[in-house]
Amino acid sequence: MASPDVDKQAVSQPESSHLEMATKPGLEGHAGEAIVREELALSISENAKKHWRALLISSVGFTAGIAFAYDTTANGASISMPSFLLYFGDIGPTGPYLPSIWTSLWTAMSSLTQALGAILVGFIADRYGRKWPSCAAAILTLIGAAVQYIAVQRATLMGGKMITGLGIGAVMATATTYISEVAPLKLRAPLQTGLVVFVIFSQGLALAMVRLFVPDIREQAFRTVIAIQWGVGGLALLAWAAAPESPLWLVRKGKIEAARKVMRKIYGPNQPDERLEYEIRAIQAEQEFEANNKATYVACFQGTNRKRSLTVAFLYSTANIGGASFLAQNIYFLITAGLEAVHCFDVGIGGFGLAVLIILTSGVYLRYVNRRNVVLIGLVLNLLVMVIIGALYWADKKGGLWAIAVLMNILISLQSSLLQGAGWPIAAEIPSYSLRAKTLSIGICAQTFTTWVFNFITPYMYNVDSGNLGARTGWIYAGTSVFLFIGGWLWIPNTTGMTTEEIDHAYESGVAPRNFRKQALVAPDGGKRDSV
Repeated sequence: MASPDVDKQAVSQPESSHLEMATKPGLEGHAGEAIVREELALSISENAKKHWRALLISSVGFTAGIAFAYDTTANGASISMPSFLLYFGDIGPTGPYLPSIWTSLWTAMSSLTQALGAILVGFIADRYGRKWPSCAAAILTLIGAAVQYIAVQRATLMGGKMITGLGIGAVMATATTYISEVAPLKLRAPLQTGLVVFVIFSQGLALAMVRLFVPDIREQAFRTVIAIQWGVGGLALLAWAAAPESPLWLVRKGKIEAARKVMRKIYGPNQPDERLEYEIRAIQAEQEFEANNKATYVACFQGTNRKRSLTVAFLYSTANIGGASFLAQNIYFLITAGLEAVHCFDVGIGGFGLAVLIILTSGVYLRYVNRRNVVLIGLVLNLLVMVIIGALYWADKKGGLWAIAVLMNILISLQSSLLQGAGWPIAAEIPSYSLRAKTLSIGICAQTFTTWVFNFITPYMYNVDSGNLGARTGWIYAGTSVFLFIGGWLWIPNTTGMTTEEIDHAYESGVAPRNFRKQALVAPDGGKRDSV
């Protein structure tokens, strides 16, 4: 076991020198590389059975997804509750409604602080690791929920949502980084997909929870919905407190013995020392290549890293730019349009269930269609459904509303499963080792920033006291889908089965992202591996 003096010495000297001391050129490095190649040939289920410890530890990141899911759902759905409308709303000719400015602020400002949290944690996580910054972020969500629970004024409620958003953005950014650093290569994409599944499944459960309190018009109804956030935030806090630190972060800080202990905990008898040496060699090679560049946010937008960072940001933002904010507010929108609140919630719960079903069956269609093409298909479907929703503005009042409700929730399912379920795993594989935390923070920041922008402007499009477009808002997002498809065709790569080193080589060689898997890629040992 390493002594405290060893760790202090490790911190006080340059990272690269410790990597050189820890690296044993020869057999162990090659053995680690052979292990990775061997496991790539195994199926996902075989890898999961072999590395159940790594699978369990990586799933700690799912608690961040649960917290994110409940916050975003409760944030949007609670404002549609009759008890909330009566307490914080105004009364108009057709009944209670929320002023557009507050509808925008409550949903948008939480997203803004999520973006801020995602960016700030990039600095903090590089210095203090992944574990304890995640715990601090979970505590922030508990504080924010407390402020919301006691709020009696609109501004105080917004302040609580902003505090919670700060923690949510930070813990989500760290979770995606943690999974990509802890999980074996073959399990990284399935785990990132699993994170999306947990988000969607938790959103469905959260909506069902809110649905239970819809018939209750007492003030305590919406406050109970807020109080449940203490449970999901507390779960995240306990899980992260029990999790080990990221071994790759420990390696980059020169804490080799600490990293060795963590690798043994993660991989058990499955050659943890050889794996560590392989990771050390890979990180050392990258540091030598980037010796003149520091791992800063500026570096994320220099050279080939700029394209990688922008692609990550694009993948995390596609759903928002494609109309996710309009869909997320479908309950409030449909209630104000005349559909009964209970029916709106019921259709919404069914939509989330469909999304989970589509993602869980993705293993079938991903055998025939790669993740890049799944995202592109999702963008085409998004365009078509948004056009239909807009056209239903002129349909029969009752029948048209039901059709819009069903289509909006089907589209939520398609966006979640095709754009996020396939796109987010690609985004998690794109960054280099040295810039992974910051690049993924940029991705989460882009996701939350675009959420903020579109959450703010969307109510002004459809609300009765502003644009009054109603369902015609769908046509606006049909237009944005056209530009998304063009960007996706040009920028989204298919990274299935590729190591970080191979992705590095593809970007540095100037290969068009759509041709990544067709290109012969240089392997770490200097040979070549043809794509499959």
